[in-house]
This record gives sequence, structure tokens and C-alpha cells, in this order.
Amino acid sequence: MERNAAFRRVFHILSPAFLAYYLIPETLADGITRTGVSILFVGTALCIEIARIALGIRLLGLRPYEGQRVSAYAQGLLGLAFGLFVIRDPRIVVPVFLGMAWIDPLAALCRKSGWSRVVPTVAYLGLFLGTTLIMNSFALPNALLFALAATATAMLMEGPKFRQIDDDFLLQVVPMTVLYFLVAGFGTGFGALL
Repeated sequence: MERNAAFRRVFHILSPAFLAYYLIPETLADGITRTGVSILFVGTALCIEIARIALGIRLLGLRPYEGQRVSAYAQGLLGLAFGLFVIRDPRIVVPVFLGMAWIDPLAALCRKSGWSRVVPTVAYLGLFLGTTLIMNSFALPNALLFALAATATAMLMEGPKFRQIDDDFLLQVVPMTVLYFLVAGFGTGFGALL
């Protein structure tokens, strides 16, 4: 496996560490919040991305066509920022982010190996459903509905390749948006308990 591809896969697999955001207390110190620190992190990363593009710096793991466009790393970060600051619901953000982090590299491997798209589809469905059940996010019927909707949406976003928009962004924003409206319409399935 090429060094850049290996680095991208390792980064994908380790990226759920960013979900530690939900484990950090909202107030860290006098006037310092986890949201403020997270916004500072995102802003700094985006400034580095702008400088990278402007100076033509090639970072480890970048594909050749990412030289003069926003990198997959930055787009993945923007997708997570959308989840953390717009969607805000960990019951949606966590399983969708895990799907992007772990199933996207699996889908790439399946494409390269000539394996069926059924493999990443079933893996995404299982990962999403398992995560929501472990988190006790939704009652089983709702969890099944949301898992099917997230899987279908994610697999639609994983397929097409757009020149300027990376699937690391689309695999988060589109399923999160769909789920946001499904949860608003159908609820958790636990009645008035949550």
C-alpha cells in the first residue's frame, strides 16, 4: 500500500478520537468553554489549510488533486464541526462520524479489490445500529429506521466523486441532516422519557 494511502487510512481509523469532545465538561475554566476551544481548533486548522493552499505545501496523505482545493482532512473537520455546532445531538453525530471514519476506508478497499458494495453497506448499517444501541439513543424500531436511512444516505454519498467536495464532508453532513429531521419527526421511540 502506498505511504499516502496508508496514512489516510490510519488517520480515518484514529479520527474518532475527536469525539472526545462529548466527554469534556462544557466549562473548562473561568470563561473558557469546550465549545470555545473547539472553535479555536477548527479556526486554526482552517487557517493552516488556507496557508497550505496558498503556499502550495503538500502534506502527507494528500492526493494529487487536493493541491489547490480544500483537503479531505479539512472537509472532514468541517463535517464534524457541522455536527458538533449545528446538529449538536451526539445520538446523531457519533454514529454518523464513526461511519465516515471507519466505513469510508473500507469502501475504498472494496472498490480497489473489486468486492461488492454490499460489504461496506452492511458494515455501515451494523456499525450505526450497534452504536445507537450501545449509546441507548433510540428505541429499537426507531434505531432500525434511522440506521436504514443513514446507511442509504451515506452509501449514496460514498459513490459519486465530486471535484471540489470530498466524501469525508458529504458522508457526515448529508446523513446528519436527514437524521436530524427524522429524529424531529419520529422522536427517540422512548416516549416522553428523553
